Amino acid sequence: MVGGAPADRARLRHALLLRLHGPSAPSGALREVAANSLSRMLARDMVEDGDLLQLFRLFENGDPRIRAPAITQLWSFIQASDETARRRIVDAEVLPAILHAGLRGKDDLIAFTADCVLPILGPSFSQHDGGTSIVPLLDHNEPRIRTAAAMALRGVVDSRYGNVENMVKTGMISKLHSVMDGDDNVRDLWCHLLPKAAPFLSIRAEIDILFTSLRYVFRPFICNISLLTPQFPNIAIAVKLCDSPSWKQLA
Repeated sequence: MVGGAPADRARLRHALLLRLHGPSAPSGALREVAANSLSRMLARDMVEDGDLLQLFRLFENGDPRIRAPAITQLWSFIQASDETARRRIVDAEVLPAILHAGLRGKDDLIAFTADCVLPILGPSFSQHDGGTSIVPLLDHNEPRIRTAAAMALRGVVDSRYGNVENMVKTGMISKLHSVMDGDDNVRDLWCHLLPKAAPFLSIRAEIDILFTSLRYVFRPFICNISLLTPQFPNIAIAVKLCDSPSWKQLA
């Protein structure tokens, strides 16, 4: 049936998924059949049919042979897709599905999240929820996830598909500022985001945060002006802020 007509494969897929997700643990023989069927055609069918929720559920399976086809097919699809298709993956809640499945002891799922989902889908997350679902991962106990989360948010700024305005509306500046102490990656991310975010700032508290930061930037200026630009890239914020309608109203 795996090599049969699409309708036959759909029936097989439905039956296998019912058994895999059933109340009783599937037998070793069933897991082997499922892994083989998913690898040959069924996982690809699920991607092509848009059956993403069922595909995401395979992340929860404790057998890496079951997870592998889902991860492989999604990885290939995400890499080859345009922004519209990637947005569908994000809107289908791929990240919550991964976190619900749990990353502990699942190196394959960690690699998929750190090397594909976060860095490639960062702009889509900015469109979906302003990137707020990524922020908690900046403090994740897995170093690869922490690094990838920072890369994802940084990629929003550098991508033509990134929605920095949407990020600002969710309070991203305040959220990053509150967690950047002692974390160089988050601090670098915050400074990278600020020049693009400044024109969209409308909350007085966040503008105050920005100028508090500039105060620390200007302190070394008295000692050595030649070090100012290379050592403090967020000086560009001052120029960007001049164009912000919100600041003109508050100044």
